[in-house]
Amino acid sequence: MKIIHFDVDSEIKKYLSGKLFSFSLTLDNLEKVVKKENIEIITFKSQSVINEKILSEFPKLKLIITRTVGVDHVDLTACEKRKIIVKNIPNYGASNIAEHALALLMAGARNIVQANKEVHQGKFFYEFFLGTSFKDKVLGIIGTGKIGLELIKLVSGFGLKVIGYDIVKNEKAAKELNFSYVSLENLLRNSDLISIHVPFFKSTFHLIGEKEIDLIKKGAILVNTSRGEIIDTKALIKQVKKFKAVCLDVVEGEKSFSKKHILLKHKNIIITPHIGFYTDDSVQTIAKITEKYIKDYLF
Repeated sequence: MKIIHFDVDSEIKKYLSGKLFSFSLTLDNLEKVVKKENIEIITFKSQSVINEKILSEFPKLKLIITRTVGVDHVDLTACEKRKIIVKNIPNYGASNIAEHALALLMAGARNIVQANKEVHQGKFFYEFFLGTSFKDKVLGIIGTGKIGLELIKLVSGFGLKVIGYDIVKNEKAAKELNFSYVSLENLLRNSDLISIHVPFFKSTFHLIGEKEIDLIKKGAILVNTSRGEIIDTKALIKQVKKFKAVCLDVVEGEKSFSKKHILLKHKNIIITPHIGFYTDDSVQTIAKITEKYIKDYLF
C-alpha cells in the first residue's frame, strides 16, 4: 500500500504520515513521482488538478482525498468510471473562514492596510482614513451555508442589520439569528457591506458580474472568501472606484497570479493569498480527517 500526499506545507506535514510532496499533482509534475503504478491513495489540495490523464498514470489508485471543501478540481465522472473513491473535507471549521471574512470587512471599513503602510513610511496622520462604522449599517450575506451563518453569528454584537440571499433558504436559522432573506438584486442594492460565501458551480460562475456590480451602492465594501470565479474580474475593475474597499481572499486564476495581476493596480483592493482556512486549529483538523479516511479505507 503506497500513500502520497501532495500540496503539503510546512504545518500540515507535522500531522500526515506517508510520502509527502510540497508540489501539486499536475501533468507538469508527473515525472517527479516515481513508481506511480504502485500508488493506491493520494491526497491533495485545490492546486492539484485531477483529470483522466492524471488518473491514467495511477492504475492501482483506489482512494483520493482532496483536503478541501470544494471538489471542482476533481473530475468526479472519471473517478466514478474507474471506481475510485473520492473524499473531501466538507467542514474543517467554518468559523475559520468566517473569522477571516470579518477581518477583511473590518480592514476595509477602517482602512487598516493602507494606514499601516503610511505609518511604516513615517506618516502619522489620520485625516485620510475616515472609517465606515458598522452600527446601523446593512450587511448582505450571499450564501447562508455553514460559513455564511458563522459570520452572521460573529457580527451579532455590531448593531448591523443582516440580510441574506441563497437559493436554498434556511428559515430556521433566519429566525434564530435574526436575519431576513431577500432577492440577490435587493441585497446588492441595499447592502453597505457584502460578503460572499457560495460554492463554485457552473451556476455561480460570475454570479457577481457587470449587471450585479451596477446595483451595488457607491462606497460599499465587498468581501469574497469563497472562490475567485464567483466575481467577474473584468467587470469589477471597470467599476472598482465605486467601492470603499474590495477585500479578496480568492481571485480568478490563482495558479497564474503574479505582481502584474490587474487587481494589484488599485489601492482600494485588499488581497490575501487564500488563507481564510489556514489556522492552527484547521490544519490539525484537516490532517486528522485525512488520516481517518485513510484508516477507515484500510481497515
